[in-house]
Amino acid sequence: MRGVISVTACSRQDDDHGAMMSKRQLIGSRVLALLLVGSLAADVLLKDVGDMQQLMWACYWASACVVAGVFLRSDALVSWGVVFFAGLGLPAWLVGVAIYRDVEVTSVLMHTVPLLAGLYYMSGMTVMPRYSYVGAWLLYVVPFGLSWRFCSAEAMINLSHWVQRPLRHTLPNNTAFYSVLLVLSAGMVLAAYAAIQHVLQRRSEAVAAAGPVGVAAGLSRSR
Repeated sequence: MRGVISVTACSRQDDDHGAMMSKRQLIGSRVLALLLVGSLAADVLLKDVGDMQQLMWACYWASACVVAGVFLRSDALVSWGVVFFAGLGLPAWLVGVAIYRDVEVTSVLMHTVPLLAGLYYMSGMTVMPRYSYVGAWLLYVVPFGLSWRFCSAEAMINLSHWVQRPLRHTLPNNTAFYSVLLVLSAGMVLAAYAAIQHVLQRRSEAVAAAGPVGVAAGLSRSR
């Protein structure tokens, strides 16, 4: 009976959490999440009042999503943030660094720590929740629309304003520009989702193929 209860409990945990997460994985991801919170707080405190509208940048939203997901143990929230940073946040930031050659410590932390925290958390998952790429895309689309409506063009780096678009002489109007941008961003997060999902599934299949030995190892790590 003891064995039956143990297996049932582990099965329920796997259903609820997506995998049997070890204490080390949970603590490690939460330590990184706290580092991210400190980085976000420092970045906000260093901003001038006139720069506060920069909080509309999508990376802030995605970072908050990862932090909330790690502490609430929400696979969905963590997956949204990780897919966003892997598909959009980190690549766009690296392009910006290459173009402007201006790097701040808080900026480095804000674009790397959420990805590290999220991936470390996800190392205890067997699969991402379905449609995580939709949540990741919305982390871009929602602040994209809000910043276009409420923020000044000079403050934005989401390319949500006509004045900053690099294809001014290629695309005829705002509608064409925004359509291309939204389709491109959707494709990037979908590609990131597919790649991460593939890695998780391959790892899960490898553990399953190992049979009782792999299962025993998973149970040992979960304690």
